[in-house]
Amino acid sequence: MLKVYDDYFSRLISKQTFVDVLELIQSFTWRRFIVGLAPNSLNKIFMRLYEDVNPGDYLTSIQSALINKKGNQRFPRNHEVINALREKDMYGIKAKNRIYCLERLENYQNKEPVKIEENNDITIEHIFPQNPDPQWEAELGTEEFNSIQDNYLNIIANLTLSGNNGKLGNKTFTSKRDMNIDGKEQGYKYSRLWLNRYLSEIDKWGKEEIEERLNIIAERFLQVWSFPEIKTKTEIYFNEVSIFDAEEPTGKKLEYAIFFDNKIEISEVSKLYLEVMKQLF
Repeated sequence: MLKVYDDYFSRLISKQTFVDVLELIQSFTWRRFIVGLAPNSLNKIFMRLYEDVNPGDYLTSIQSALINKKGNQRFPRNHEVINALREKDMYGIKAKNRIYCLERLENYQNKEPVKIEENNDITIEHIFPQNPDPQWEAELGTEEFNSIQDNYLNIIANLTLSGNNGKLGNKTFTSKRDMNIDGKEQGYKYSRLWLNRYLSEIDKWGKEEIEERLNIIAERFLQVWSFPEIKTKTEIYFNEVSIFDAEEPTGKKLEYAIFFDNKIEISEVSKLYLEVMKQLF
């Protein structure tokens, strides 16, 4: 990123291209986080990513380099991200990541952005509460009640932002939707937030509504953290792979290795390390 910034500072690329690269890197890393890919492969990816930059086609060359990554280094596709959102605990993650996610979703194309950390009144709320009022089970039925509690409680579809979390609390859904104590309009029906728009229009909060809201959020998610829409050349697979792009070698055998343009006939990774150290020495 320092090299890309230097290109912007030196006016080799426009401000828009620089911003587009920043957005691309955010999409790449955040999608990987959502899917649960280990971050320890990122150092390999970014250490040499600038080598793939084509000054004549700056952004596209970086996009192409990232979407052609495989295995643990991959750029997760849309279907993979959506499947992960159905299950991922988005409440139990680090607070900074939770805030980042909800802020970006809320503020996408919003000319009145919400800053959670700057507004102490706005907090993250569970729509189906962590400790629901007994009326929830009476309205939903025991089977659906238990299913939501076990499978949906902390996923993104059951989380929202509210300036009245303390008042909404564990109450039933319609109470949370319509609350207007002392004419102060605490309920979802009166919220100006995008995250509460769907909630203001429905009459119950069950599995069907959670799934529908998940689809709405997923669609917006794919716009905020988008996957590059570029055409890539048909990939040709060779046996050779750069060590910087390789997956973890555990349990794998080598046919050979090339080091300093010399072919090394070797099959064990541990012996490859030894051979490399010998040659370097």
